[in-house]
Amino acid sequence: MNCKRFISIIIVVSFLGTCLITISAMGQAKLSRGLALREEMVALEEAFETIIDAVIFSNTELIKPAIIRFHKTREKVEMTIISEPGVILPKNQDKFKEFVELDIKFHEDLASLEKAAEKGQKKLAKDQTHKLLDGCVVCHERFRK
Repeated sequence: MNCKRFISIIIVVSFLGTCLITISAMGQAKLSRGLALREEMVALEEAFETIIDAVIFSNTELIKPAIIRFHKTREKVEMTIISEPGVILPKNQDKFKEFVELDIKFHEDLASLEKAAEKGQKKLAKDQTHKLLDGCVVCHERFRK
């Protein structure tokens, strides 16, 4: 084999290797963001289990600790998204702005639930919980497969 052909093969193999590493890194970032968002959803589901029980049994004291545990996971997720920007939605990626608006509204409503629970306002806590669950349904209908 002549030297020029050997060098060409090395260049092509190096280029392909670089492409594969880049694609793999992009896939890892997407996977990492996806896992982080899934972790947030699991934490939210766990919080709702406690919140719903608290509302059913009129024990609003259980709500705030559940929300605090969720917020800790949310902070970790936000750090992952900051370090690896670009959230990928399962569907309707072109409506990402709407997703962000729904997310902001959801967290405002969650803060209202937390305040109602702190004040022992059982009816308001029940109403806020219902509103939050409706928000989950709307978001999943629009953005989850």
